[in-house]
Amino acid sequence: MKRAFKFLAVFLTAAIAVYIMVVGLNYSAFKTLFQNAEGMAEGSEYVENTYSLKDLTRFIAEKPVYVYVMSYNVNQPDSGIFYQVDIPHTLGFMGSIFLVAEYERQVADGILDPGEVVNKDEIQQYALPQIYQNAHNGAMEVLTADDGTFTLDEAVSAMLEYQSLPVFDYLWFRLGEDNIRTMMADFELEHTEMPVPFSGLYLVISPILPNGGDQSGDAAQHFESLGQFSRDQLQQMVIDRASDQNLLNRSKEIIEKDRLGLTFMEERTALNFFPQTTARELTSVMEIIYKDELISEEVSKAIKEKMRWSFDSEPIQRSFSDYGAIYDNRMGLLSGFDFGTSIYDGHTSIQAVFFDKLPIAFWHHMSANHMQEDYQQRLIWDPALYETTLNMINNESTKTGN
Repeated sequence: MKRAFKFLAVFLTAAIAVYIMVVGLNYSAFKTLFQNAEGMAEGSEYVENTYSLKDLTRFIAEKPVYVYVMSYNVNQPDSGIFYQVDIPHTLGFMGSIFLVAEYERQVADGILDPGEVVNKDEIQQYALPQIYQNAHNGAMEVLTADDGTFTLDEAVSAMLEYQSLPVFDYLWFRLGEDNIRTMMADFELEHTEMPVPFSGLYLVISPILPNGGDQSGDAAQHFESLGQFSRDQLQQMVIDRASDQNLLNRSKEIIEKDRLGLTFMEERTALNFFPQTTARELTSVMEIIYKDELISEEVSKAIKEKMRWSFDSEPIQRSFSDYGAIYDNRMGLLSGFDFGTSIYDGHTSIQAVFFDKLPIAFWHHMSANHMQEDYQQRLIWDPALYETTLNMINNESTKTGN
């Protein structure tokens, strides 16, 4: 009993810390947290797998329904870890790579001025209260730290580092839907859907917002209704919602009070309506960029430079001579894709690692210490972790006959 109480206390502390970090600190956020007792217990039997990277690799091998990993040496592309790489899963913030690619193309072509001063209000119009608000606040604090003004290029960099959804949406509309579609067509991707504005996504998945639904508050009924639409129709619905400033403003008042009207588990389930991708296709995008083969060497190098925000930290520099990444962290989803050159043997790897639709308790614990980022980084420079992951996956596949 004492051990169980200790576990619960540690879990609640971690859960509260993560929720404050991701959502923000206010009464409504705490109310939402404590109304999700069932979700906070979901997957608690897996939490011990977050205590070490070896335990995490065991979870990866034993629970393939949640994990997708592709990791390989760019000079030996046929040899690596290829785990669930062709199964569609949530694109999430990884879609920002296509926006950054189109942004750098337009900068190179003289269409956009990276030194243009951005009106903060044009970004804030897409900011939904309690929807990963803390991450966006961090971006805005950095951007406005000096004299309160910032440039378009600084906004794009902050978007990647802080996973700012409002900056993402602002950039999406600045670039233009047709241009983003054209950029994605250049990659010839079969399973990767176009990223769409996050503000529109969250308006669409909520059963309580005035988005054209019945506002019944019944998530199951709402999701069933959304399931009747084609992926193209859903995509257009999301874009329309994000384009409607009056709707955004009316929705913000409701979200401030009741967030999305979804439990943690329902919000995780709603990832089904987000754009999808595969690990193989995302790594193919990264390889094209890494080899300076996207549009021009200038554009490719500029994209990689934006991704190198993560290389500024001392722990990264102890293990890498070069590193760039994009990460994502939202309810039930932890993902990232990166390139990195090991400081120990000089090899360069490209990776995509997705933990998708995770049990909520497990997600909370992994989020608390950024464990997925540590795992992904070490997969490049730590041969022991790489071999352990590969062996556990192969052994589990042998046992199950897959």
